[in-house]
Amino acid sequence: TGEEIELRIIDNFDMEDRTFGVFLTLTEDEDEAEIVILEIIEEGEDTLLQSLDESEEDAVYDYYDSLCDAEENEEPEQ
Repeated sequence: TGEEIELRIIDNFDMEDRTFGVFLTLTEDEDEAEIVILEIIEEGEDTLLQSLDESEEDAVYDYYDSLCDAEENEEPEQ
């Protein structure tokens, strides 16, 4: 859409030989902030962010949710 938004990266993960970043949108109203997952693509010295295709969006978000659930369920080491 050509719309510019400010993002803060809060996490990243790999899935099927691809790297994804989990970003928080930065808005003046914190209640309007959203979490967005984008693919991180390295091209030489450049880092590009690419939005997800609708066909893969659910799978990527579900995979990230499962990673968070697994981390939450891990027992702390003693």
